Amino acid sequence: MAPACSHGMAHRSARLLRSALIAMLLLFALTPAFGRGQPALLSAQAVQVFDQGQLSLLRDPRSELTLEQVRSDALQSTFRRLTGNLGEGYAAGAWWLRLTLDNQTGQAHERWMEVMPAFLDDIRVHHVAPDGRVDIRLGGDTRPQSAKEEDYRGHLFKFELEPGVHQFFIRITTTSTVAAIVKLWQPDAFTRDHRRSYFGLGLYFSLILSVMLFNAMSWFVARRTEVIIYVGFLFFNALQWASVYGLTAEFVFPEQPLAANLTLKLAMPLAGALAVYFYILTLELRTHHRFAYWFSMVGIAGCAIGVVAALTGYYQPYANVLLIMALVSLFSVPWPAYRKWKTGEAASRLTALAYLLFTLLATVNILGTLSASPYSESTLHAGLAANLCHILLLHFALLQRLRQIEVAHAAAVERSVQAEREAQAERLHREEQDKLFAMVTHEIRTPLAVIDAATQSLIVLDPEPSVERAKRYERVRRSVDRLSAVLDLSLAQAGLDLGNWKPEMVQFDAQQLTRDVFRLGGLDASERLQTALDKNLPPVTGDLRTLRFALLNLIDNAVKYSPRGSPIRVRLRQQSSDGVSGVAWDVEDEGTGIPAGMEDRVFDKFFRVAESLGAEVKPGLGVGLYLCRHIAARHQGWVRAEAGRSRGACLTFWIPLSSQAGVQS
Repeated sequence: MAPACSHGMAHRSARLLRSALIAMLLLFALTPAFGRGQPALLSAQAVQVFDQGQLSLLRDPRSELTLEQVRSDALQSTFRRLTGNLGEGYAAGAWWLRLTLDNQTGQAHERWMEVMPAFLDDIRVHHVAPDGRVDIRLGGDTRPQSAKEEDYRGHLFKFELEPGVHQFFIRITTTSTVAAIVKLWQPDAFTRDHRRSYFGLGLYFSLILSVMLFNAMSWFVARRTEVIIYVGFLFFNALQWASVYGLTAEFVFPEQPLAANLTLKLAMPLAGALAVYFYILTLELRTHHRFAYWFSMVGIAGCAIGVVAALTGYYQPYANVLLIMALVSLFSVPWPAYRKWKTGEAASRLTALAYLLFTLLATVNILGTLSASPYSESTLHAGLAANLCHILLLHFALLQRLRQIEVAHAAAVERSVQAEREAQAERLHREEQDKLFAMVTHEIRTPLAVIDAATQSLIVLDPEPSVERAKRYERVRRSVDRLSAVLDLSLAQAGLDLGNWKPEMVQFDAQQLTRDVFRLGGLDASERLQTALDKNLPPVTGDLRTLRFALLNLIDNAVKYSPRGSPIRVRLRQQSSDGVSGVAWDVEDEGTGIPAGMEDRVFDKFFRVAESLGAEVKPGLGVGLYLCRHIAARHQGWVRAEAGRSRGACLTFWIPLSSQAGVQS
């Protein structure tokens, strides 16, 4: 039993040892390297980028460590090896980068060290030569351009590297994001890259300027809010990126570094606020996405606080909040963009694509700035690329929209031309009808005149007619007058429809006009007629013919739509309307009345109450109450149906005592 037991214990011990080794390996792999590390070799390459573990980092929270303290054995072991570039987000304090460089070529080489980005406030490069000599170089965007070793938008330090091991301790403090990319250039390679970078940035900002000027001119023409907001966004966005790349410090404020530094801190929240507002307008958040709209308004308020923070010196602690808000707001873009995409229109889809690409690239930039992802040159370039995609695609969308507008305008012009042709043909047709109708009317008037003359002759030849014959004579004369009135009414209707009514303004007695209408309607001797005519009315000026037709039509409707034998009440009185003195006729019956809500519709052309209620439509003059409304309006008056009546209808016709007939249509 003992050998078996010993074998089992040995097996378990081996397994425990293996597990311990695996755990140690994992711990070693997952734990950052501390200590001095291995030196990097000086390369003959045009540029060396130290982002592969050559840099080590030490944080100085109180910004009080000296070079001697940092070089001490106690602190040398606390440096943490970086696996990429420095990227710690917005954090206070000082940061020490350590780089050990071994020149094994056997001869001295000139190298230029570049520390970017350009917005780092204070950079102090301590160079410890192989012989122990210490050389300190100063840089950062808080120093004027004239104090730099090279008149350059970034931070450049020139060294003559002798054979042997060199140590660089780079101390960085900044009120912006804590990030650094360290490169070692051969001078001629830097010069070439320097020219290429300025050429590329020049193209980018030239494009921004051109687009900004184009939109500014568009705003002067169209005066659209989103256009001027976009111009403001382009301006502050260009100012932001010019400051990020050091162009503001180099060209705008070369000897006022604090102004250049403040420009970056102000431009970022201002550009953000205008970008969000433009986003609200173009994606119509207020109409279609209320939650995204209010969330975006909170973002604008946050940007406003960012401006205050920049002016009061609290930009660095607040910048984290501002960028996190921007990041969260970007997550709301896909839903409005999807709604744009679903429309199927090319312009809307380009707009959606512009925002989606902007969201993706801006997210890369923000995550790198916050150090939620590794910081690199791509982090900076992603911000520029986001704006470039956004600008180009939005303007392609604008061109597509303009093309659609041009097509729609051409179609509208074609429809307008076609409508004009049809209207011209209709006018010619109506003119021909009018001429034919006038000719027919003239032909009818001739036999009417003969009938009237014959009736007058019979009356003369029969001076003492019997009661029956007298009634027949009167009935013939009234029928002739009524038929003449119908012809005149039809001619007036045609004139009103064609818009070429030529009124004949005369002064007349309103009472006499009313009596003439009674006679034409056959009510002058009827027991149904109940009148109340004001005898003290002043003379009225108007077109006597059309007014006669309007009153006749009102009375004819009252007779037609009231029970046989029921009274027809007509009142003539003086009345003012809107301070204008005039006369009014009230025509009242005891018929079925006008249903509630139809008091105004009864004056529409071709509308009949009986048809709307499904009842029997009674015959009449066939002109309709709409003609009464036209005649009243042409006399600057009105006709209305009294509302709220339980039985019967009461229509009031009002005109001023003196009017410019035909002025109002």
